[in-house]
Amino acid sequence: NAVRIAVRGLNEVLDAGLPLHPLQEQRESVHDWRQIGLGIMGLADLLIKLRLRYGSEESVEFCDKLGFIMADTAINESARLAKEEGMFPKCVIEQILASPYFKENTTQETRDLVSQYGLRHSQILTIAPTGTLSTMLGISGGIEPIFANYYERRTVSLSNKDEYYKVYTPIVKEYMDDHGYQDDSELPDYFV
Repeated sequence: NAVRIAVRGLNEVLDAGLPLHPLQEQRESVHDWRQIGLGIMGLADLLIKLRLRYGSEESVEFCDKLGFIMADTAINESARLAKEEGMFPKCVIEQILASPYFKENTTQETRDLVSQYGLRHSQILTIAPTGTLSTMLGISGGIEPIFANYYERRTVSLSNKDEYYKVYTPIVKEYMDDHGYQDDSELPDYFV
């Protein structure tokens, strides 16, 4: 499962980076709290591929289920890591179990694991901006809809005059190419 692999990977990055913090206070904080930040990107692309209009009731229900699965799996994996490597030093299991977020976003299996082993990380999920990375990967960033179907690019040709052309977002270009569309005005309404 990608979420489990990501939690383990972020755990390893945290361990590898711990001695690189310049101040002792930073190293102690990282050691004591073990904060990781598993995020999300490409959600708008996923919804388009599922033909769900971003913001529709159906897409919100889908995202709610997806978010539950992601949160439960990440928390579950942090508890499994706590079993293997120990819980984060400042972990207070009773506080975690009492948290409304925890109660609403975990299965009984996960609650049992956390009750027994605690968590390896004080913070696990982060919905952060992913602009540069998502642009490099050619997918939508974070949990937002795609920013625009296209942007205009200006270039000066060999004839020394300005020329403008549209550069389509990768998922839009792919869809238009697959369906023989010439303009983004032909796109279905689930392209938001």
